[in-house]
Amino acid sequence: MIEATDISAPTPAKMAAPQTLLPARPEQGRALLTVLVVMAFLAALALLFARGADRLSDRWTAQLSSSSTVQILIMTEAERFAQMSAAQDILIRALPNDARMTSLSRAESARLLRPWLGDTGLPDDLPVPGVIRIDSEVRLPAESLETQFEAAGLRTVIDDHSRFSGQLKRTVGRLVLFGIVLLGLIGLAATAVSMFATRAGLAAQRDIIHVLVQAGATDGFIARLFVTQAARRGFIGAGIGAAMAAVLWFLISLGPARGSVGWRGLTDGALDGVALICLAILFALICASSAGWAAMRQLAYERRRA
Repeated sequence: MIEATDISAPTPAKMAAPQTLLPARPEQGRALLTVLVVMAFLAALALLFARGADRLSDRWTAQLSSSSTVQILIMTEAERFAQMSAAQDILIRALPNDARMTSLSRAESARLLRPWLGDTGLPDDLPVPGVIRIDSEVRLPAESLETQFEAAGLRTVIDDHSRFSGQLKRTVGRLVLFGIVLLGLIGLAATAVSMFATRAGLAAQRDIIHVLVQAGATDGFIARLFVTQAARRGFIGAGIGAAMAAVLWFLISLGPARGSVGWRGLTDGALDGVALICLAILFALICASSAGWAAMRQLAYERRRA
């Protein structure tokens, strides 16, 4: 007796692995992925630099806004002690109780002039301006102080660093704008690369697309295949590029840049990590949307030609 064998359901060992409708071409995929990784790496560095510059500006602005200086134009060295004491008395009455006042000695004030006068020793009879530094969260009443200094016969210059703080903010604003423009240009480049890769894929896999059309596949269905492929490729490339940029920035933060644009602690790294993840998602969306747009246009063109 011959036993019947059920051949309708293949055994797991004989089942073929599911294949994608758009088979990948390893040589083309590696080259395109390399380009995406490089672009994502540059975009991530631009983002990290812009965020680091903005953090540095906030720290410097906070330090500048909480400190001021009063320069007393000493007439003669013999009058230094009297004029400095008179200026300190006026400041003590005008400043809040939590303010800290530091008077620089003549030698310390002279060191401030080295960038302009060099290391040459100053004559002992040369009147060096007296400098009083004030650390306070409260802004100095500059107009009232100037009136009191004038009444006491003192010639002073009050500097609350507002001008330098404004210049710093404008400079950092330009740097941040430069980073945003660079990110935009890299995004345009990623769009062009994704569109070119999609058109190349449509041309290389024309036979498969023809079979799908004969089987009743719509343009939207075929375009979604390229959208999925481009999104996956863009996210992987952006993830690798962003990770490389994060490692480089971490190494930079261990060096002299730690106190400047680099990370100062875990909070900075965590916030920038979230920003890099968002950048990778945006990169994938750019690649996917540009691939979908290019695929729909090309498929519509092919249908008109047919």
